[in-house]
Amino acid sequence: MFDKLIFILPVITLFAFLLNVFYRGNTVQSCLLFVLSLLPLMDLKITNEAWGGFKTFDAISFYCLIFLLKDFVTINLESRNNFYFLLFALLMVVILLGGLASEFPERTYLNLVKTLPVFIFGRFLILECCKDPDFHDQVIRALKVSYLTALSFLFMQWIIGLRFTFYPSLSPNTVDPVFHIIRYPGVFYDSQGSGQYLAMGSFLFLYVKENATRQSRWLSYLVFVLAVIGINIAGSRAAFGGFAIGLVMAFFMVAKNYRLLGLACLAVAYLVFTSISIHNGVFDRSKNLSEDLVFRQSIWSEAYDIAQKHQLLGIGSGNYQNYVIRHAQSQYLEVEDGQLVYFDQPENGYLKIMVELGFTGFAIFCLFLIVPLFKGLIFFIKGLVDKRVAYLMASLISWGIAFNTVYSIYDYRILLMVACMVILIITYPLKNVDTYDELV
Repeated sequence: MFDKLIFILPVITLFAFLLNVFYRGNTVQSCLLFVLSLLPLMDLKITNEAWGGFKTFDAISFYCLIFLLKDFVTINLESRNNFYFLLFALLMVVILLGGLASEFPERTYLNLVKTLPVFIFGRFLILECCKDPDFHDQVIRALKVSYLTALSFLFMQWIIGLRFTFYPSLSPNTVDPVFHIIRYPGVFYDSQGSGQYLAMGSFLFLYVKENATRQSRWLSYLVFVLAVIGINIAGSRAAFGGFAIGLVMAFFMVAKNYRLLGLACLAVAYLVFTSISIHNGVFDRSKNLSEDLVFRQSIWSEAYDIAQKHQLLGIGSGNYQNYVIRHAQSQYLEVEDGQLVYFDQPENGYLKIMVELGFTGFAIFCLFLIVPLFKGLIFFIKGLVDKRVAYLMASLISWGIAFNTVYSIYDYRILLMVACMVILIITYPLKNVDTYDELV
């Protein structure tokens, strides 16, 4: 019953979008808030793979590009964000040239087209956040709404069982037959993606206004605690590790006067949590950590060797599995009935990008992440922004660490969350607006 949702929900989502346009107006802000409020539904397919595998987010983005073109093409030569536009343009050139040099150009050009919706969304979001500083808080509220939906779905799945899902079949790593562990994916196909999303979004509930009521503040903290439990249920070790590192970083940036007390509380919380932890994929799987690491390192080594052979432009976007089938046939897993499944990513997001886009594309991708974090840190140190920016940075860092073990941005929900964190950091309102343009 529940698996039929994958066919029904895309139609409902697009119909709801049209109703949103009709009742709330055909404006950039209403479209952006619709996408962010219904983020769990943005990765649902509206065409099969033979027709490109396009999703609800693709349809909404291209609609916005066509009917809101005037807002999209507005160019401010003095804008502080032209650097990111340049980075995206360079990335498109790398993907295009990589397709020309690739053995599998068709897949590369399809990926080029499917990269455009994220750029459309990102450009609209940057323009609106720069134009209206109050829109910044609206974006965060919308992200919180979608996060609560995903978290509630996860707990319902935990209670009802894996049949409560969007997908007819789930990732093979959902059930571990060796340790008899279920890693609940929630609204996602894969539990690792679910863990990354939950880890990123959890920091939004530490982002509380200074004038918030005590009740509102404690409700946010309660959701944060539930989010930690949700990460545990998802069973992703990398996501939990990224979350822990992001939390420590945010704590050191924000709670300067309570660092020692906070570290002690974190240590106690860790001991209590692990001692009463339900059976899951985070702590119960630690016994095979070294074996898993050896396995991953062998794949990473082979992937880096491929990248060395195609240093400048890579093998072409989206071509990892095709390349492996032809040139590196040792990268496979044996599943049920003796079937072989070749890897479509080397268990490392950064290496996948390096292999497919070469060192040039990899450098551009890293700049998208490093520059906002560096800018946010500098502004924080100088006291130009309030301390809550640390939670957005912690969110991005938590994902950046987990991305080291799995390529997850094929899923729009994770990609959009990452894009939002980058954009919210680079457009974060300064305390003294008059000095902003001089500083950037």
